[in-house]
Amino acid sequence: MKVENIKMNEITMERVRISAGVKFIVTGRITTVTEEYFERMLTDALKEGFNRIVLNLQGVTLLTSVGIRIILKTFKNCVEAGGRLRIEEPSEVVKSVMELSALQQMMVD
Repeated sequence: MKVENIKMNEITMERVRISAGVKFIVTGRITTVTEEYFERMLTDALKEGFNRIVLNLQGVTLLTSVGIRIILKTFKNCVEAGGRLRIEEPSEVVKSVMELSALQQMMVD
């Protein structure tokens, strides 16, 4: 299991290799300030051949529309590559945003 911890001002993404692909344990805020970093981490995983991505969002304190856009884009790219993006343990903030945007049924187990 490979663990990679990468920190930025307002977000931390711990990357963990799992048998079915890769998991990111995300802590902090997913906003316009952190969008480039968040998107790059997910895009890099796809470029490395991981089409099964798990996002653990238990530690996310803010999820804005840019975060939703990146999650949807990554979901689409995973599906097109024959895989899946799954969200596990969404924080209350994430649950609320996903319920409002009708994404919960699509990606949360």
